[in-house]
Amino acid sequence: MSAKKKPAVLHIADSMTSADLLYLTRFPSGDPFIYLHSGNKTTIAVTDFEVGRASSESIADEVLPFSRLHEMAGKADLLSAAAALLKWKKIRLVEVPSQFAIGAAEELRKLGVKIRVKPDPFIPGRQRKTSREVRMITDVQRKTEKAMETAIHWIASASVRRGTLYVGGRPLTAEMVRKRIHLDLMEEDCLGASTIVACGDQAVDPHNIGNGPLKANTPIVIDIFPRSQATYYFADITRTVVKGKASETVKKMFRTVREGQRIAFSMIRPGVRADKVHGAIVEYFQSEGFKTGIQGGKLQGFIHGTGHGLGLEIHEPPRVSKVELQLQAGNVVTVEPGLYYKGHGGVRLEDVVLVTPQGNRNLTRAPKILEV
Repeated sequence: MSAKKKPAVLHIADSMTSADLLYLTRFPSGDPFIYLHSGNKTTIAVTDFEVGRASSESIADEVLPFSRLHEMAGKADLLSAAAALLKWKKIRLVEVPSQFAIGAAEELRKLGVKIRVKPDPFIPGRQRKTSREVRMITDVQRKTEKAMETAIHWIASASVRRGTLYVGGRPLTAEMVRKRIHLDLMEEDCLGASTIVACGDQAVDPHNIGNGPLKANTPIVIDIFPRSQATYYFADITRTVVKGKASETVKKMFRTVREGQRIAFSMIRPGVRADKVHGAIVEYFQSEGFKTGIQGGKLQGFIHGTGHGLGLEIHEPPRVSKVELQLQAGNVVTVEPGLYYKGHGGVRLEDVVLVTPQGNRNLTRAPKILEV
């Protein structure tokens, strides 16, 4: 193979679970299809009834029906169709993503295809968002902020009986707030899933979605991360509120986490190492007396990374954590430091920022108020 000639790239998946395939084709499909990039040409092969939609919606140069490839292969299965496409295009070697199904790879090898796994990231350019992508992320972020506002208003307007929040004569539960959030998002053509409404010690496990009645004078972590059903881009926001009076410890946790965010905002720019940003927050938290480690048999403190990339996936590169990588202009990342201690609960604040040539721009507008 010539040093100048890049190998063909093959991917077989459905684009609703493969963000890479959706990015490459801009064709949303819940059914698996074949993607091939060779030279300067992109070909996709889809089920016959999807040819029309794929031709109008995808950015592929060529759209083929499976039936044509099945006729070439003499078999009516997906992998035989892929092998027939490669044979027709006179391609013997392909690169595939690391997530490519091992069973599919083995079957294609049996059919004479040489396969090489392309190291991650499969599409490095996905990490640098275009202005169009930034607008789409910002749009869904605004809709998510509206849902957050609704949730916080509901909590703030609740009455308190024996330490429990009540609305309409019944206890206000995490499930009720989560349902209200999801209904608001659906009205905005966004789909929420696993939304976190975690009260008190439930939030010490950062991915506990929360359940049961919400309590007064206790921190409630609300983390909403829906996907737009129009553009398929995600948003992400977290706020922590207390209905009533927060303890002095929780107040200090909140101030410290908010300052941790400010530290990140002051550091994030092109060329900065993500682990340096994360390390600065860890160091500051420790200086304020908030140590991270095993306490009472459970990991407590600042127990996760500072942030993650956001786009067609809710968690995508680059990570803002202990990983030694440099941020680049065009990265869209969350900034979400948090503190978690049993007996006090969790406090997390999360905004989404765009790394700009000059530094960064916060794409989130929602206020940060502890006591409501």
